[in-house]
Amino acid sequence: MLSTIVLPEVHIPMATNIVSDNVQSLSQEGVDPARSIADEQPRSSQPLISYRTAPHNRSHAEAGAESGNEHHRAQVSLSGLYVSHFLSTWNARVYEFAAVVFTVEAFPNTLLPASISGIAQCLAAIFFSPSVGAWADQSPSRLKSLKTTILVQRIAVLAACACWMNLLWSSNGTPPVPPHTVNVKWGVFAVVVILSCIERLAAGGNVVVMERDWVPTLAPAVGESSLHVLNATMRRIDLICKVLAPGFVTLLPTGFSVISATKRHPVFWSVVVIAAMSLLGPWVEWLSAQRVWSKNELLQAPRVRDREVAREREREDSSTSTPGQYLRGKLSGLARFYHSPVFLPTVSISLMYLSVLTFSSPMITFLLNTGFTLPIVTAARLFSSLLEVSATAVMPWGVKTLRSRPMKYWRRTNEEEIGFLDEYLHEPTNIDKAEIERVGLWAAWWMTMTLMPAVYGVIGLTSTPNTSPLGLPLPFFSIPMLLGVAFSRIGLWTYDLAYSQLQQTLPPPSLRGEFTGIEQSFLSTAELLQWVLTAVLSQPKDFSALAVVSWVSILGAAGCYAWFIRKRRGHLLHVKVSTCCKN
Repeated sequence: MLSTIVLPEVHIPMATNIVSDNVQSLSQEGVDPARSIADEQPRSSQPLISYRTAPHNRSHAEAGAESGNEHHRAQVSLSGLYVSHFLSTWNARVYEFAAVVFTVEAFPNTLLPASISGIAQCLAAIFFSPSVGAWADQSPSRLKSLKTTILVQRIAVLAACACWMNLLWSSNGTPPVPPHTVNVKWGVFAVVVILSCIERLAAGGNVVVMERDWVPTLAPAVGESSLHVLNATMRRIDLICKVLAPGFVTLLPTGFSVISATKRHPVFWSVVVIAAMSLLGPWVEWLSAQRVWSKNELLQAPRVRDREVAREREREDSSTSTPGQYLRGKLSGLARFYHSPVFLPTVSISLMYLSVLTFSSPMITFLLNTGFTLPIVTAARLFSSLLEVSATAVMPWGVKTLRSRPMKYWRRTNEEEIGFLDEYLHEPTNIDKAEIERVGLWAAWWMTMTLMPAVYGVIGLTSTPNTSPLGLPLPFFSIPMLLGVAFSRIGLWTYDLAYSQLQQTLPPPSLRGEFTGIEQSFLSTAELLQWVLTAVLSQPKDFSALAVVSWVSILGAAGCYAWFIRKRRGHLLHVKVSTCCKN
């Protein structure tokens, strides 16, 4: 029997010196708080989500059995969700790293092809990610949109692998095609670049559908305050794939080089394995996603679309006959994003990804040229990766800790009185927004503080002659730099998790995909600027300037997010007020 859960009206008595957090935010936005609360009270008696419940006179045993069955179904659904996300992320990470290896093998002694591919993918994400997000918003079926992103992603990888096979087959064997000329080789590589751009857009579309739509839709069925736990698990899967995928790709040619039948073309046969994974993987992804979708009524329900947004998008789509009209339509979407509450957090996370103080190609090149040995660099990168994964445990722990230790904070409501504010409203529909926002603030400033010794170390290494033996040069500079960069990753990924939940809860559902696409454009712009900075400041002695620019960008990110918190909650720090202030 189906019944609905109805939230009862809750009347909270408030003294003249007690102002709720919501009333404060409404007054700052120029809205009459009394009128807003009066408008919201009738809505509290409307049904929110339909769940299966037994009749009111059922026994406790029946209620417990049904609760256990619901819990079991939720766990089954989540297992399918995790399997689908793992396979999608694993294939994307494997191809991302393998494409670099294949490029170096096909075009040795030059970095030009890798640079062309990286810049082309950044530009594709900048210009087309918002369109992919808008398409995800307008797709009526969540299952169909997810299957479409999986299919496009796998087809693009299969076609790219066919091109890589064509490029990597050495002419000293028995080639299946005539030997390549230089023009034909670059032509095939151009096709690979286009397919890589399509694969990246499809992977971004999969993130939009899975993480920004499926996860927040499933969260209410799993349990109260479960969204941050789901996000942490999904991000943990992503980071584990990020750590393991390079090792897997490296082992493939190593393994084929010891087999007599494949040792002449080990990289070629590595392409064959990746193509086979892309051919077989989608079926498991589809079945896992289908299983989750079939067991959850919320996922089967059509998306909620805002009428005004739908009409505006229809006008934009109908007036895109010329490039100018198309550009105006995209600018209108950007204007919607600018006026949304997630604009400042998106700018903040984009500034974080502008930093080169991470164990990526620019910094690894600097370390090797400075005198670090490859085993030390590898160990430092592995330690950093483990700390990144630990952020997926830090985030839920931070939310739980802040929720269990509510604090009082205060602000002056006028010149004569002091208002004491309760931090939480205890509303059933609140999904830990206050705790999530505060964890994000602490994570941003953690990253800022931990990168200070890293900048100190880089400046010391570039300005001091190295007299140490090869291995760990100038330990007084090297150790703070390596530890600072490694521990800063906790702040980055903790903030990333907090930001993901803000993107899931703050925008209206009808704009969530479009805003995520714009977010990906911002991140790709930061990545492109990083490429430009490393190209301009390409000498190892210039890395200290890159480090300073990176720290300034991180400081700007923390300041930008602090501004967001100040606008949202009217304060930054929680001040415990002594009894003397009450007089």
